[in-house]
Amino acid sequence: MIKAKSILAMLLGVLFTGAIIVYAFAQPFQPDAVREAIPQGAGFVFKADSLEELLSSPVCSQIDKALGAGNSLKEIAASNDWKKWAADSEIVVADIPFRSPGRQKTWAAVSWVGWRSPWLRWKLEGAAGGRLKFVGKHSVWPIWEYEDPELANGLHLMFALTDNLLIACLSESPTDILILLDTYDKRVPFHSQGKLP
Repeated sequence: MIKAKSILAMLLGVLFTGAIIVYAFAQPFQPDAVREAIPQGAGFVFKADSLEELLSSPVCSQIDKALGAGNSLKEIAASNDWKKWAADSEIVVADIPFRSPGRQKTWAAVSWVGWRSPWLRWKLEGAAGGRLKFVGKHSVWPIWEYEDPELANGLHLMFALTDNLLIACLSESPTDILILLDTYDKRVPFHSQGKLP
């Protein structure tokens, strides 16, 4: 009886270890999964196959303009060493009309990180305290705010991490990222399955 319990405990331990290894290293890439965090009401959606493609696109200059003078997407990516995490990943950028007329647009960006998600979470948690501030969780997903006095007046740059995706939101309201997370969790319909540009 004791031997059977020991064997069962060992098998469960091996199964648990195997599940952790698969989750941490072997999550298969899911094409277009980045779209699942973009709400259906997005007015403009741009998909890039890598961060390099996004940084060289005209969309990057529009985001830089929204960030305000003295800020650029390239500088933010380089200064935080996030470029290597998203360099070869699908990225979707969307202009989402969350705000009322006359207000600034909300920009959302979603990058596939897959198996790198737990490592990126540890990196983000380790970076907290500088310009990156942990603000809490929505459902189970952690959320951080990138604080920079040079950021355009009244805008908030928020980041969230799911099991496969890094989600960023540049908005006047720091709670707009919650809508993106609710979309990912299927509480809000996501962007149509039509072909992205």
